[in-house]
Amino acid sequence: MILTAKLIKHKDESRIAVYFEKNQDLISRIKQLDGARWSQQKTVWHLPDTTENRERFNIEPIANSLPSAEGIFQIEKFKQWLRSKRYSESTITTYSEALKSFLIFYREKSVVEINNEDVIIYNNDYILKNNLSASYQNQIVHPVG
Repeated sequence: MILTAKLIKHKDESRIAVYFEKNQDLISRIKQLDGARWSQQKTVWHLPDTTENRERFNIEPIANSLPSAEGIFQIEKFKQWLRSKRYSESTITTYSEALKSFLIFYREKSVVEINNEDVIIYNNDYILKNNLSASYQNQIVHPVG
């Protein structure tokens, strides 16, 4: 039985999607895990994004899913700039989460060293590889002006 798991966003919540062929034994086992839910929309079982669940499904630890301290600082500056331009909180959240994802991808690289080539690499190696939406791609590639 092949079982795979990956991080997803479901209703603006970070979750761990668990993919496997329909199997009643696995379904009953996954139902016993805290917070397990079935998504009709995504047709997948998903669990809360916790350290325990990341370990259970061999997903990178949460510490590696945060930007560097410099990245966090730059995200806050970006949010302040968006607020000064009077963007809605919803828009600020959307764009800052997209920036956070990008800076996590480049967490080992100084923000000032990131260039246009890095955006192309991120697009190919993260967005396209993970089949993320075109609207998400636009949020990264065409930042607010």
